[in-house]
Amino acid sequence: MSSIQAFVGIDAGTTGCTVMIFDQHGNRLGEGYQEYPCTSPRAGWIEQDVDDVWRGICAASKQAVAAANLPPEAYKSVGFSSQRGTFILLDEEKNPLAPSLVWNDGRALKYQEIFAETISAEDYQTHTGMQLSPLWSAAKFAWLRDNEPELFNRTRWFANGQEYFLFKMGADEWVTDPASLTLNGMLDIEKLDWSDQVLELCGVTRDKLPPVGIPTGQAGAVSAAAAFATGIPQGTPLCRGAGDQQCAAMGAGVVEQGQAEFTVGTAGVMVAHLDSLDRVQGRNLWWGGHAVPGAWDIEGGAFSLGANLKWWRDNMGLEEQVEADKTGRSVYAVMVEKALTSPPGANGLMFHSFLVSQVTPYYDAASRGGWIGLGLNHTRADMLRALLEGCAHEMRMVVDAFNSDIKGGITDLRLTGGGTKSDGFAQIMTDIIGQPTKVTKERECTVLGAAILGAFGSGSFASIDEAVGAMVNVESEFTPNEKTRALYDEANKVYRGLYEAIANAGQYQALSDFSTRNF
Repeated sequence: MSSIQAFVGIDAGTTGCTVMIFDQHGNRLGEGYQEYPCTSPRAGWIEQDVDDVWRGICAASKQAVAAANLPPEAYKSVGFSSQRGTFILLDEEKNPLAPSLVWNDGRALKYQEIFAETISAEDYQTHTGMQLSPLWSAAKFAWLRDNEPELFNRTRWFANGQEYFLFKMGADEWVTDPASLTLNGMLDIEKLDWSDQVLELCGVTRDKLPPVGIPTGQAGAVSAAAAFATGIPQGTPLCRGAGDQQCAAMGAGVVEQGQAEFTVGTAGVMVAHLDSLDRVQGRNLWWGGHAVPGAWDIEGGAFSLGANLKWWRDNMGLEEQVEADKTGRSVYAVMVEKALTSPPGANGLMFHSFLVSQVTPYYDAASRGGWIGLGLNHTRADMLRALLEGCAHEMRMVVDAFNSDIKGGITDLRLTGGGTKSDGFAQIMTDIIGQPTKVTKERECTVLGAAILGAFGSGSFASIDEAVGAMVNVESEFTPNEKTRALYDEANKVYRGLYEAIANAGQYQALSDFSTRNF
C-alpha cells in the first residue's frame, strides 16, 4: 500500500485547464496543462466549444497522472474549480445544445437598463451581492429568452461548467454550489440559494437549474469511461469545489475573518473571508458564497496587473529579453532587477496601470494607463520601477477598499500568483500597500484550493481547517520598509489624485470616444 495520499485538483479556466496532484502536505506530485480556445462569432460575443474544454480536462489530467506515476490506491479525491459566470445549455440527457456563453461575453449590454426598470442597482447589490451589470449570466439568460427563443425553450438544463464536467467524469449528483454562482448574478446572497426575484427577471424556472448544495459535497466517483479518458483511477471520489477565485482563496489558506489573498497574475483579484454579511459596511466591492461551506467571500479586482509587465516585455523589453536569454533567467526577473536600480518613487515618475480599465474601487471602464511626469531626467530603469510601483499603487486602492468596507479590515494579507515569484516585486507591493504580507509556497492556489476541497469532501481530513493547515504552506513573509512609508503614502495620494482629476474632468471618456470614432 502506498503511504502517499494523492488529491487531484482540476481548474478548467477560460483559456486552458490546469490539473495538479498534491500529497497530504500540499506538495506537487504531478501536473498538466492544456490550452483551448474561445471564439467570437460577433463583436463582443465570447463563446466556447464545450467539447474543447472536456478534451482539455482529459489531456491535462493524463499529463498530471503520468507525471505523478502513483498506484491507483493512492488517489483519494478529485476537486473541481471552474469559470464563474460561464454557462452551458443542455438537453434532457445533458448534451450541449450550443457553445457555452463565457463570463466576459458582452452581448447583453442593454439588459442593465432593462433590469434597472424593475430593480434598482442598490437593491440588486443588497439582494445578490453583485453590482448590477450586463456581464453576469442573468442578463445573458434574458438575452437568450428574447433573441434566441427556440434555443432557450429547447434548453432543459442551464448549468455552470462544474456541474457538467463532474457529470462527464461520472458524478451521479446534479448539484451546484454558492461559490460557483458568484458571477451569475442570480444568487440570493443571504440564503445562498437561487434568487426567485432574479430568476423571474431572466424568465428561468428553478426546475431548469441544478439545486444549490455546498462546496466539498461528494458528487459521485470517477466512472470507467472517465478513467479511460483522464487517466484518473476509476472509483476515485468526485467532490464539488468552488468558483476559481474562491478556490484561490482556499489554496492560500483564507478561511478565517480578517484573512485575504491577492492573486497577482495577468489580472489581479483580491478575496477575503466573511463570517457574516453583517461585516460588510460599504459598496466598493462585490460578495458571494465562499468555498468554506456556509460562509461568504468579498472580492475586488485590478484587471491588468501582470498584463502591464507582459506589455513591457512584448513592446519595450527587447533589452531585458536579450539579457534573460544570455543568463538563462526569466525576463521578468531581469525586469525587476533593473527596476530596483531606480530609487523608491522612481525619481518622481508615475505609471497608471489601467491598461484594461480601473476596476476597484471606481469601476471606470473608460480609464486607461500610461506614464505621468516623464521628464528628460528619467531613465529606462525609472520607467520600469514606475510600472511596478503603479501596479502596487492600484493594489493599494483595492486593499484600502477592503479595509474600509469590512468591519475589522484585513489583518492577514497573502500574496499569490506568478507576480510573487520575485522577492523584489513582492517587497515593492508590501511597501506601497503598507501592511505585512505573506507569500504562499504554492503559487497555483486555485488548483490547490480545488484539491483541498476534494480532500475534505472525501473524508481524508476532519475539517476544512485541518486540510488547510496540512496542505497550505507559507514560504516567505514581508514587512513594509518604514524608511519609505511616508514617501509611498504621499505618492499614493498623488496617484489617486491624478486618476480622479482626469476621470472627473471627463477626459478618460473623451479619449475613449475619440478612439472609438477614429481607430
